[in-house]
Amino acid sequence: MSKHRADGRPRVRRSRIVAAFLEPRDDELFDAVVSTAALLARADGWVQEIERAQLHDFFKQEALLSDFEREEVASHFERCVGESREPGGASAMIRRLGRHRGSPSASLIVNIAESVAAADCRLDPREQLFLRVIQTSLVGGMR
Repeated sequence: MSKHRADGRPRVRRSRIVAAFLEPRDDELFDAVVSTAALLARADGWVQEIERAQLHDFFKQEALLSDFEREEVASHFERCVGESREPGGASAMIRRLGRHRGSPSASLIVNIAESVAAADCRLDPREQLFLRVIQTSLVGGMR
């Protein structure tokens, strides 16, 4: 039996396609981590450089996210900050986080939220609110 179909495309078992679709995707985790950082950084009304630095430090520390370049992280962060300013943008970003509810990556996403919130050494009430919402979205409540 040939490994290729009549049209030249390779034969792939349905189970492999389903497995590939269901496995966690680095790009989705990347978006979740950066979106979360942007939400928390902007929660108090402005984004401070220390919050950006905290995001970059987080990427350095987490080996599973080491494939992403600093410029790519910075660019996506700025897009997410812009999205959070749009009407309904923050809500849409939080809904996207729901993909990770109960997954092993949920605790990683909550960790970046806590790290960015604490980066400026003070926890604004709006940051506390976003932390609660994100924690509820991902793990079902406060840790």
